[in-house]
Amino acid sequence: MKRKITVIIKKNKNSQFSKEKIIKVSRGYAFNYLLPNNKGEIATKKKIKHIEMFNKIKQKKQEIDDVRINEIREKIKEIEKISLYKKIGENNFIFGSITDKEIKSWIENNTKIESEKLQIKLPEIKKIGLTEIEVQFKQNIIETIKLNILPINI
Repeated sequence: MKRKITVIIKKNKNSQFSKEKIIKVSRGYAFNYLLPNNKGEIATKKKIKHIEMFNKIKQKKQEIDDVRINEIREKIKEIEKISLYKKIGENNFIFGSITDKEIKSWIENNTKIESEKLQIKLPEIKKIGLTEIEVQFKQNIIETIKLNILPINI
């Protein structure tokens, strides 16, 4: 009769588990491989309770982050269009270039969003006019905003 025991798999760079995980394995696998190689430890009630507590804390933090991300997303959706003024030369070409720092400072001043969390993907802009830029926060959340470059020396 096979008897399974509960083991806590430790997080490891090479492991398929990204965090400590509680699993049931056969006794031989646990005592011959996991425990001697420090890849796991026998689960006790206290250790299981401790891991569950940390998982609840991580889940609450994730929920708070999701709420903050939704607030930031709503503020960025309200922007619609950013207007920047630049000096121009012949044929409406811009002197210098538009940087993400300028756009981040505009967003920070007008919406009170922390700009360190934002990544802005800018195409190369050489002429005045309307272009679209992508503002990315977190990994999968991307919003597009219109960027209007206006001449300063008319």
